[in-house]
Amino acid sequence: MKIPVQVWKSIRRIQREFLWGGTRRGKRISWIKWDVVCLPKSKGGLGVRDVRVVNISLLAKWRWRLLNNDNAVWKEVIQSKYGDTAVGRVVLGEECKPWYASLWWKDICSIGNNLNNNWFAQSVVKKLGNGMSTSFWGEVWVGDLALKDRFPRLFSISIQKEATVAALRSDTDIGSWNLLWRRRLFVWEEELLGQLQDLISPVTLSEVGDRWGWIPGNGDVFTVSSTYSLVSNLTVPNLSMPSFSALAFTTIWKSPA
Repeated sequence: MKIPVQVWKSIRRIQREFLWGGTRRGKRISWIKWDVVCLPKSKGGLGVRDVRVVNISLLAKWRWRLLNNDNAVWKEVIQSKYGDTAVGRVVLGEECKPWYASLWWKDICSIGNNLNNNWFAQSVVKKLGNGMSTSFWGEVWVGDLALKDRFPRLFSISIQKEATVAALRSDTDIGSWNLLWRRRLFVWEEELLGQLQDLISPVTLSEVGDRWGWIPGNGDVFTVSSTYSLVSNLTVPNLSMPSFSALAFTTIWKSPA
C-alpha cells in the first residue's frame, strides 16, 4: 500500500537526524538539501534511498506482475473482484476502480499517474512473439510509440481499433497487413499509410507467446532498482554535471581512504 505522507515524513526526519547528528533536545544544521543527499554518489549525492520512491517502486512491481501471463491465484482473485480488464493492461482506468475497491488496489491503479507523467505505461514495451495478445494500435511493439500515437489520423479512421497484431497480419502475403478503413483514404493519408507499412513490413511473427519488456531494465525484466532510478529522476531535481565531475565523485567513493 502507498505509504502515508506523515509516515514518510517521520521516517525522513529520523534519517535526517541520524545523518546530521540531531537529538530530541535539538537538531543540527542541515548543510545540504535532502533531495541532494538522495542523489546517486556519481551525481554528488550520498546515495541515501528515498523511502517514498522505494515505496512507489515496490508498488510498480505489483503492476508489472499483473502484466505477466502466469496463472497465479491472487490474479484470479483480482479478476473475479475487479473484472478481466484489471489484468494484462498497461493502463488501469477508472472502470477498474469501483467504489468498493480496496486502498491497496487504488494505489496499484494510480501507479504511473501519480507524478503527472504516465511513466509506467511509457516504460513497458511488448516483445512480439505470435502477436496474439498484442494490440496492433494500442501497445508499443514496433518503434518507441504505440501506432495510435504515431499515426493518430489513421487510427481515427480504422475499423480495427481493438485488433491484435496476429489478426491483422496477412497469412497469404508475407510482409503485408489486412488494414481496413471506414472510408477511402485521401492522398495525404495514403502517404501516412505508406510510412506505416514501411515501419511494420519487416516485422516477423514466431510461435512463442508475446511478453512484456521493461525499458529501464534494458528492455528485459522488471527490477526494483531500475524503477527506483527512473522514479527518482522524476521526483528529484536532476543536477547536471560534467562527465569529469561524475568520474571524480565515483573515484572518491571507491578510494580506500
